[in-house]
Amino acid sequence: MIRIKLLILFLIFTFVNVHANKLDSLKKVLPNQKDTVLLKNYLKLGIALYNNGELDSSFKYFNKGYQESVKLNNNKFICDFLLRLGLIQREQGVYNKASEYYYKAMEIAEKYNFKKQSASGNNGIGVLSAIQKDYDKARIYYNKSLELYKELDNQGGQSSIYNNIGLSYLDQKNNSLALKYFLKAFEISKKLNDDNGIAINSENIGLIYHELHDYATAFIYYKKALAIWNQREDENSISITLGYIGNNFMAQSKYEIAKDTLLRAFRLAKKVNSLSSARDHAFSLAKAYEKLNDFGNSLNYFKIGKELTDSLQNEEKTKEITEIQLNYAFNKIKVQDSIKHQMEVQVKENQLKAEKNYKYIVTAILIVISILLFYVFKNYKEKTKAHSVISDQKNLLEQKQREILDSMIYARRIQNALLTHKEFIDENIKDRFVLLKPKDIVSGDFYWAASVNSAAGKLLYLAVCDSTGHGVPGAFMSLLNMGFLSEAVIERQIKNPAEVLNFVRQKLVETISADGQQDGFDGILLCINSKTKTIKYAAANNAPVMVTNSNLSILTYDKMPVGIGVKNESFKNYEINYNSGDILYLYTDGYADQFGGLKGKKFKYKQLNELLLKNSIKEMAEQEKILNNTLENWRGNLEQVDDVCVIGIKL
Repeated sequence: MIRIKLLILFLIFTFVNVHANKLDSLKKVLPNQKDTVLLKNYLKLGIALYNNGELDSSFKYFNKGYQESVKLNNNKFICDFLLRLGLIQREQGVYNKASEYYYKAMEIAEKYNFKKQSASGNNGIGVLSAIQKDYDKARIYYNKSLELYKELDNQGGQSSIYNNIGLSYLDQKNNSLALKYFLKAFEISKKLNDDNGIAINSENIGLIYHELHDYATAFIYYKKALAIWNQREDENSISITLGYIGNNFMAQSKYEIAKDTLLRAFRLAKKVNSLSSARDHAFSLAKAYEKLNDFGNSLNYFKIGKELTDSLQNEEKTKEITEIQLNYAFNKIKVQDSIKHQMEVQVKENQLKAEKNYKYIVTAILIVISILLFYVFKNYKEKTKAHSVISDQKNLLEQKQREILDSMIYARRIQNALLTHKEFIDENIKDRFVLLKPKDIVSGDFYWAASVNSAAGKLLYLAVCDSTGHGVPGAFMSLLNMGFLSEAVIERQIKNPAEVLNFVRQKLVETISADGQQDGFDGILLCINSKTKTIKYAAANNAPVMVTNSNLSILTYDKMPVGIGVKNESFKNYEINYNSGDILYLYTDGYADQFGGLKGKKFKYKQLNELLLKNSIKEMAEQEKILNNTLENWRGNLEQVDDVCVIGIKL
C-alpha cells in the first residue's frame, strides 16, 4: 500500500518542533508545570517523540496531555491531543480508533470554530478514506481542509494537503495529476526551507518514477528522503522509505540487497509498532526470499504478513460503524440540548403567564389557538403544493435519467460505428480475437485499424489504446484520438508509427492541453508488412507481448504517454521480424488492474501474461472465452474498476 503521510506538516508548522536531545529535560520539567504550561510541554514532548519515530512513547504523552486537558476543561488542547492520538493510531494501523479520535476532535472544533483543528481533522478523515480506496470522498475532505488552511494562510498545511491529493491520484495510476500536486507541495517546502516536507516530497516523486519503471531516478529521490530521516533519527519514516528502496531493488531483480534492505525496514517497523508498515515489509520479504529460493523464510514472512493483515482488517471492519455512531451521537446530543433548552424556556414562560390574571390567560390561549389554526391551514396548503412539485420533479428527474441513458446508448452506437468494422478486421486479420469490456456503457479503451498501400507492399496499421478516463469523458477522448490517428495515417500518409504518435500528441497539445488539460492515451501502434514479415511499432506506456515457439517476450516500449507527461521526448520506432504462427498480444491496463480473487487483490500483469502463454496454443476464439471467464470469476461480486481491452492476433 502506498504510504499516505498526513498531518506531519501541520504538526511541524503549527507547533514548536522540539529536537530529540531536549526530550530528557522536558520529561523532568513536566511534573512541576501547571495548567496550559503543563499541556504545552506534553504537546512538545509528544511531537518530539513522534518526529523521532517513537510512536508508542509519543502516544503515551499525547494521552497524558489529553487526560489533563479534560480535567482543566481546555477545549482547544483537548482537540489538539485528540488529533495527535488519531495520527498515531493511523500510523500504527488501528484505523477504527483513529476514526474515533478524529471525529471527536471535529465535534469540538466545529462547536468552538477552531479552524486549524478543523482543517487537521478533515485532512485526517480524508486520509482514512484514501486508505479504504474511497478516493472521491478523500478528496472532498482534502479540499475542505485546503480551504481552511488557505483562510489561515498556513502554507505548511497547504503543502500537506497537496501531497495527500497527489497520493490519491498516484493510487489511481494518474501519474500526471499526482506529479502536479507533488510539485506544488515541493515548491512550498523549498520556500519554507522545511527539510521534513522536502523529504516527503522527494519520497512521493520517487514513487512516481517507480510507477514509470524509471528505478534509477526513483532511487535518487528515495536516498534524498532517507538522508533527511536519518539526520532526524525518525525510525518510523526510515522504515517506510527503506521499504520503498527494497521494492525498488526487487523490481530490478536485485533480490539479495532487496532482502537485506527489507529486513532492516521490517525490524524498525516492529520496533516503533507500526503494524501497517510491518505488514507491507513482511509480504515484500516473502517475495524476496521466494526469489532467492529460501522457501522456509518466504513462508514464515508470508504468515507474519497474513497475521498482521487479519489484525488490521478486523479493526477496519468497525470503522464505518464507529463513524456512524459518532455522527449519530453528535447529532443526538445537539438535538437533546436544543429540546432541553426549549423546554426550560417554555417552563419559565408558563410560570410568568400563571402569575397573570385569568382573563389574560384565556385571551392568550385564544390568540395562540388562532395562530396555530392559521399556520396549520397554511402548512396544509404548502404541503399539498410541495407534494405536487415533488411529484413533478420526480417525473422530470426520471425523464432526464432516461434521456441521459438514451444519450449514452446512442454515444455507444457512435463509438461502435467509429471502431474498426468487423468486416475489415476479418479481411485483414484472419485469425484473431478482440475482447473489449467497457466499465460503463461507453469506453475510454479503443482499438483502431487501417490499411495503406505503399512501395513496400500493403501495410496494416493496428492500435490498441487507453484514453484518459472512462465512461462518457473517456469515450469522447477515444473518439478524438481515433480521429487524430486516422488523420495521421490516412489523410497525411505518415508511415512511421513513431511519427504518427508524435503527430497525435501535437494535436492533443494544441486542442486539449491548451486549456491546461493533460489528457491523452497510453497505447501501441503497429505497422505490419505481411510481405516482408516485419512489424514496425511505437508504444506509449504499454508493451506488446509476443509468443514464439511457446516462449513469451515482453517487447520494448517508451515510458511516456501520448500527451503531456513527465517525459515529452519523441517516440522511438521499433522493428521486429516474425514467423508464421507467432502470436502478438496487445492490451491496456484494465485487465491487470482488476481487483478480485480470495484476497481482493489486483490480477496483475505477470498473471495475465502467464494466462496468455498457457492458452496460446488454443484457437483464438477459445482464448477470448477463457480470458473473459477468468476475468469474471476473478472479479466475482466486485465492481469492474476500468475499461478492459485485449487483442490477440496470429501472424
